[in-house]
Amino acid sequence: MSGKSSFPVCFSLGTFFLLLLNHVSAENRTEPRKNANLSPFESWRSAYFCMNNTPIPPSCLGKHGYIMKLDGVLDVSASDISDFCNNGCKSHTLDVLSCIQDVKRDFYFGTKQNVSFVKDAIINACAASQRYALNTNVTKDPNSATSLYGRLYVPLVSTLTTMAFIATFGV
Repeated sequence: MSGKSSFPVCFSLGTFFLLLLNHVSAENRTEPRKNANLSPFESWRSAYFCMNNTPIPPSCLGKHGYIMKLDGVLDVSASDISDFCNNGCKSHTLDVLSCIQDVKRDFYFGTKQNVSFVKDAIINACAASQRYALNTNVTKDPNSATSLYGRLYVPLVSTLTTMAFIATFGV
């Protein structure tokens, strides 16, 4: 090989091996809000890191249903709601939810509920004037009347618009 043609090959191989040996990760697992989240997959991962890296208060560790998971279920009985609201579990859960909302604004849980629904449920359950049980295990029924209306609305409007167009212009 001549000197001119070997330089690009050696430079490319050197760059390849340098990048291969360099273990740089642009993903910040301890502070997910610092991630770029350029793709939906990265923002889902950042939301997962929000759930796993927010320190859990010791008062919440032994309690079933007090800790937010990917399924989005918080199940706190009416007798335990004041313990949940006053001993740091509420603030921890709201911190996790605000982190998730910062990294993926259209995040939804396994129950098909979004972050604002869960936040509102927590805030309403911990209101000072009334305390009642908190259960976010509410799934949306795909066969409900509202989803049926949503599935029928667009085809119906497009059919009527097409018929009006044909009747008007005689096509």
